[in-house]
Amino acid sequence: MSVEILDGATIVSFLEDEEAFSVSVRDRFAHLDSNHDGQLSYGEMLKELQGLRVMETHFGVDVETDPDELVRVYDSLFVQFDHDLNGTVDLEEFKAETRQMMLAMANGMGFLPVQMVLEEDSFLKKAVEWESAKLLASYSSCMAT
Repeated sequence: MSVEILDGATIVSFLEDEEAFSVSVRDRFAHLDSNHDGQLSYGEMLKELQGLRVMETHFGVDVETDPDELVRVYDSLFVQFDHDLNGTVDLEEFKAETRQMMLAMANGMGFLPVQMVLEEDSFLKKAVEWESAKLLASYSSCMAT
């Protein structure tokens, strides 16, 4: 984990770079697809869903949550990804829902910088790294002229 500063613009810019976003999604999907069948089962998605930590913290502190309630939340999130309701999530469904979730975060965050603790392999961390690389390249280009 690392502490990063980001805002909604960082997320939106990352999503607008179709190549960078697609590579990140494909890499994450491949990591989750443990049996390499091109589909994510509920079991394969569960770790990703748990990583969202949707109900397990209160102002950043872990709290005890009813296990049955967590199961219902994870079931609901899985269905949100499984657009065709066939019991698995394909790459396009994963990409589309990941984009929607990131846009919702960006909209909720707004354009004021926020300091956040990010998991190393999270999409938000990828967005911050993408923005940093872009700024460094821009700075390097300016210094060369």
